[in-house]
Amino acid sequence: MQRTGISKYIFVLLMFVFTVKTTIAQKFSPSSYIAEHKQIAQRLMLETGVPASVILAIAIHESAYGNSRIAQHLNNHFGIKGKNNSRTIRSAYKGYSSVKESYLDFVGLLKRRKATNRLFEAHGQTDYKEWVQGIARSGYSMTGSWSSKVLATINRYNLQEFDYLPAGSAAKGLLAENPAEKQEDLLLSTMEKKEAPVNFMNQTHVVRKGETLSALAKRYDVSVEELKRRNNLQSSKLSIGQRLLL
Repeated sequence: MQRTGISKYIFVLLMFVFTVKTTIAQKFSPSSYIAEHKQIAQRLMLETGVPASVILAIAIHESAYGNSRIAQHLNNHFGIKGKNNSRTIRSAYKGYSSVKESYLDFVGLLKRRKATNRLFEAHGQTDYKEWVQGIARSGYSMTGSWSSKVLATINRYNLQEFDYLPAGSAAKGLLAENPAEKQEDLLLSTMEKKEAPVNFMNQTHVVRKGETLSALAKRYDVSVEELKRRNNLQSSKLSIGQRLLL
């Protein structure tokens, strides 16, 4: 009887740990990610001209709604490579002290690179398609379908709505660092109603016997290097039961 009781206790404890880990790994849904990060994207748009929709869509695509390992452990939401001091994961991607710092560095990167710097003069904050295509042509991603996936994200969540702001003081009030009163965001409210319960299985793939990284890359129309980057893989070797971010 005593052994049975201990076994049940251990089982319950393990289930609790598993649930906690799963909850942490699936912190953001699409709409909750947008709600938390739209303000910094809009502030950057006002300051630099980069459409908020483009900033958000690329962050969503590159970080899997903030749920990727480099987003969780390095605050890296844009897949930018560089140094990090993490003792938790080994990664070739840049580490940041905050998510905000990652957003600032992304826009800074667009300004620093000659191939994307010209976009600031060529396009306005509502020209999101031209911005995405220009960033894609600059070699930001080696995946041929990158621009179409980013644009599909904008269209799916109507992110272009964030590119239009009220003029003058109303815009400044909307983008205040710590607004005294948060008004209901009608767009996000509508999105929450339409959004199905979060099912992360739609964003991941569980490796089965005989599957290879190259075969999965072909199936999901993504490069091997992109899959390795998204999952912080040092090699192409996979394990049965391993969950991959797509």
